[in-house]
Amino acid sequence: MTPEQLSRAIVASEGLEYAPIAIKFIRSLGELPDGVKQFGEASGEGTPKSFLCAMWGDCLRGAGPFYTTREHQLCGGGAIAAGFGSLLPLEVAEKFMIGDGKLFGTMDALRRSMEGTMPFGDGEFAAQIVGPLASMDEQALRPDVVLMVCKPFQGQHLMRAYGFDSGELVHGIAGGSTCEMVSSLVVKTGKPTFTLGDTGGNAGLALAPDELLLAFPYDKLEGTVANLPRICRTSTMHRHNIVREK
Repeated sequence: MTPEQLSRAIVASEGLEYAPIAIKFIRSLGELPDGVKQFGEASGEGTPKSFLCAMWGDCLRGAGPFYTTREHQLCGGGAIAAGFGSLLPLEVAEKFMIGDGKLFGTMDALRRSMEGTMPFGDGEFAAQIVGPLASMDEQALRPDVVLMVCKPFQGQHLMRAYGFDSGELVHGIAGGSTCEMVSSLVVKTGKPTFTLGDTGGNAGLALAPDELLLAFPYDKLEGTVANLPRICRTSTMHRHNIVREK
């Protein structure tokens, strides 16, 4: 199936409000395919800037495909998640990330959280192409990761379809930055995951309180989609007279 066919099949099967988006990691600017515009090209700004999660949110709402580089990033977490490297020394982040009412209680906690996402090396990638899955292709724009926003019951169907033949369980991730939790971890493990996200990332993506984010290696998506018509979607619980404790 083509990326467009996969996107249409997922939306039709699960009734997603937003069509899936796709990410492609680019190791050097010379590898950028012809015709892919740069982020913010039409903005009139010399170096337009945003947050990686907000860029993903733009694509959920129809923008792209476009590519982004380190120079476009306002957030160090997003730059790390894209494989561009940190925007500033980690110790400098302490004043706005560490302490009561902030992201972590200690610098050690921040470091452990980042290590848990299996981060890319600094400068491992020079650019990231992002856009609706339906706008990508199997050649120049073949995705690495597919992101889907869904309700829990929709995510349940997709994860059930993934493990329908193998029985493989899907493990979620939470407690860190949204962008970091669904980038390098998925690429390096080759396995899908889901996340509840975090305050900043969910704001950038403009997610509703009852939405979560699924991340799939692109190569694992076609088999999952093929299984969507095969999974159980109804409970047999109504057939039983069960006792309710009072």
